[in-house]
Amino acid sequence: MKVIAILDDHPLLLEGVVSFLNNQNGYLVYPFLDERALIEFLHTNKADLVLMDMQLLNTNGIDVCSQIRKLFPLIPIVALSNLADGNLIVQFMKIGGNGYILKDVSNEEFLLCVELGLDRKEALCARAKALYTGAISFVKDLPRMTQREKEILILISNGLTTNQIAEQLFLSHVTVETHRRNLLTKFKVKNMIELVQLALKHKLLGL
Repeated sequence: MKVIAILDDHPLLLEGVVSFLNNQNGYLVYPFLDERALIEFLHTNKADLVLMDMQLLNTNGIDVCSQIRKLFPLIPIVALSNLADGNLIVQFMKIGGNGYILKDVSNEEFLLCVELGLDRKEALCARAKALYTGAISFVKDLPRMTQREKEILILISNGLTTNQIAEQLFLSHVTVETHRRNLLTKFKVKNMIELVQLALKHKLLGL
């Protein structure tokens, strides 16, 4: 009997998933409405898989996945979410997620992904896999920043002016302005606001 713990703060949705899995052979399913109850359960019980929503009442799936991964490094964690966002999927997988299932999948695809997760294999539904692959390809195609460019862009994202950046990094005003222009050209964006948004979205600054 495989033990599956499910975290979702929507009671009706949670009840539906639990009921569906309990009607299959070989699953023992435990539902949880908040992450604290789930983690308390994992401290004292064996679980073969954690399924979890990405939008939670008091926190988010990224933080909960990170916490579970640190405490229970061997338990597979698979997202079950409405959020069809390639960058979010990449982020979830990077922090230790084992898969990502969108809630509009068919029953057959859902069960297939659950089995993949239980086997510690990559459990991505077809649409999540396409989003994941596309997001990774996009990031790989982005230009590389030098360490100095990254430093300057981080300071720009923190609201510093050219003069403040020049003073902090012991550079001339002209040098900082040159780096700013080079960054705009390199990333083919119109202004620094657009560049900062792009960098933050794709985690280019390590923030």
